Formats: sequence, C-alpha cells, structure tokens
Amino acid sequence: MFRLLRLKIITPLLTLFFTSLSFSAPTTIQVNDNNGQPLKMAVVEVIKQNSVTAKPDPTPVIMDQVNKRFLPDLILITQGQSVSFPNSDNIRHHVYSFSEAKPFELKLYAGKPKSSIEFDQNGVVIVGCNIHDSMIGSIYIAKNSAMITDTDGTVTLDFDPAVDQVSVWHPHQVINPEEREIFDLSDPSSADSDGGYSFTITTAAPPPRDTFGDSFGYDAN
Repeated sequence: MFRLLRLKIITPLLTLFFTSLSFSAPTTIQVNDNNGQPLKMAVVEVIKQNSVTAKPDPTPVIMDQVNKRFLPDLILITQGQSVSFPNSDNIRHHVYSFSEAKPFELKLYAGKPKSSIEFDQNGVVIVGCNIHDSMIGSIYIAKNSAMITDTDGTVTLDFDPAVDQVSVWHPHQVINPEEREIFDLSDPSSADSDGGYSFTITTAAPPPRDTFGDSFGYDAN
C-alpha cells in the first residue's frame, strides 16, 4: 500500500519535471520572398513564453545621416538600448518617428544631437526626416534572441519548436511596416527535411528615391 502511494506521488512530479524542460537547440531558419528568392535584411526573433529581457548594452547604437540617407538604414537593438542620430551631412535634418513603439522628434539640427534616444518597447520603429521625405530608416527593438538574415536569407537561432514561435519582419514587406508576421514552429508545413524551417514574406520594391527638395535642388541649411 505504501509503495503504491509513493508511486502515485512521484509520477506527477516526474511529469511536471519533464514537461518543464527546455529543448532549445541551434536551428537554421530560411526566409524567402514571394518569388522564392532568399530574402536578406529580414529580422527573425524568437518568441518565448515568460521570457526575461537581457540587460541592454549601455553604449548607444549609431544611426548616422550621410548623403541624405540613414546609415545604416536598418539596425537591430535590444529592448532598453539607446540610439544616437549624428548628422554627418553639411545640411540640417529633422529626425522623427510616429511609430507606436517609440514616437520621438529631434528638431532641425546639424552635427551631433545633445542626447541619444532610448527604445524601451519591443517592436518596430520607422524613422524619417521631416525635411527629406526619401530618408527612411528602421529600428527593430528585440525582446528575445533575434538576428538579421544574411545574403542567403538565413539565420541560426536557439529555440524549442515545441513551445516557441518566431516573428519575421522586413522593411519592404507589403503588410503594415510596423507589423510582424508570427509563425508557429509546431506547424509541420514550415519544417524542412534537413531539420530547419522555411518561411515566406511577401515584399514589394521600395519607392524611387525622390523628394520635393531633390526635385528643386533645395538644401535645408
């Protein structure tokens, strides 16, 4: 009787132990566009339940402004990290964003702004210049592990496909520019024969680089 009772107690504990284990492993994810071509510069983030954001690097990331372009025009940062927006052009810029994750404004300035901007919400921030409409930059603020796809459209991340999901975002996607596509890794249709995963993002060609100022030879001095 005692032995039977002991087994009844231990069995649920073993079940709880094994179901709580994480079986994360490095896995390759392939991202393609709607034409079946590898899609570089896509951000892939692992979505974990009850995850804790890592402490951000205190050093601000640089998004410069050169030849009326943001350089680089896409940066990936950790939630809570800051970004500095120096202006290396010989004209002034007015940097701003209306994105829900971080609306902000740096009014017309030259050189280096007085302070950097902290991005404390997970999401996507689209950055523009109020003087030069063609200047568009993107900041992806990650809460979990994330990477940008290489020229082959691939990343390698640690995750557990039984419980985790992944989000994929691209600056030229046709859906809302601040929206991310969520993929369920338990769906067998997304698994490759080699143990990786493959996802498709529908994109469109970016608009031509042209602004009111460019058309009329105007410089904001």
